[in-house]
Amino acid sequence: MVKADVSLELCGEVKSLLMDLGHEPPFEATLAGAAGSGRHYWRIGERPHSHIVLASHEGDADYDRFLHVSRALRSAGLRVPEIHGHQDIQRQVVLEDLGSSLHLDRMHRREGKPQEQEELCREVVLALAQWQEKGTAAIPTCTWLGDRHFDHDALRWETDYFLRRYLGDVCGLGEAPSHDPALIREFEALASRVAAHEQVLMHRDFQSQNLMWRGNDVWFIDYQGCRWGSQWYDLGSFLWDPYVQLPAAMRLRLFEQFAKVRGIDPDTGWLPFLEASLQRLMQALGAYGFLSRHKGLPWFSQYLEPGRALLEQAISAHGGFPVLRSWLRQGTAE
Repeated sequence: MVKADVSLELCGEVKSLLMDLGHEPPFEATLAGAAGSGRHYWRIGERPHSHIVLASHEGDADYDRFLHVSRALRSAGLRVPEIHGHQDIQRQVVLEDLGSSLHLDRMHRREGKPQEQEELCREVVLALAQWQEKGTAAIPTCTWLGDRHFDHDALRWETDYFLRRYLGDVCGLGEAPSHDPALIREFEALASRVAAHEQVLMHRDFQSQNLMWRGNDVWFIDYQGCRWGSQWYDLGSFLWDPYVQLPAAMRLRLFEQFAKVRGIDPDTGWLPFLEASLQRLMQALGAYGFLSRHKGLPWFSQYLEPGRALLEQAISAHGGFPVLRSWLRQGTAE
């Protein structure tokens, strides 16, 4: 998902830092990645002697958070890239280069090899358990880690986003779903239940494009949105990821593996896991609709149908949400 119509103009301080790190001008920069938020990641030099320049923008509200959270998570022993330096006026950050092996790419290269895919996912699930343990313990050391809460209001924002950007825009249902009191009651109840889950440090966007492999280790990226929230939300984000659609049996085994590592009874954890998964899937569908229809990022539309199929599977596994089911039947993605 890399846009080609962008360029990088390095500020003087970053040029000096790159020279201190062993690079020589003129600096060769290649676009290594881009995010829906408008951030761009540039690779300077060639591996293994390369670095990444994160080029943000004035409207990026998470720029400062990224710097503080990165240092806190790294100090806690989690695998996040090292920050070598930054220039805050131009909002450019020089980072350790983790390479280009996304979890998404590794899974695609192993299509038709479900055992190998499951082994990869198992390592990610173990890494998430470590994130929750070490990241949650680090919250008292950094105010930026604990200043946001994924509470009832935030959860309702997600389902309202889904109402407007997916059911309304993509499915062509307009404002009608937003004015259905029965549907709003379902979403209110869901938000109340998810807000009552055990709270940990959430990554908040724990999916296959924000996980990188470096050798045999899983590394975390794009974590500046982390916050207090449900211990099940990130797992739901990963196991119901529309970018990588896992078989139901594999998803169940990975859920059980996570529950075992975290010391949770799978029987009592299954329903809360599905609740958080439904939240996440609706958020993802809302985001795909918004990014593809309103932000000029049409490639996100290819994930609308896989996301809808996963949402319907998750609703079926849960067994509830009759009003949501009805609206989904009425709406036809355009």
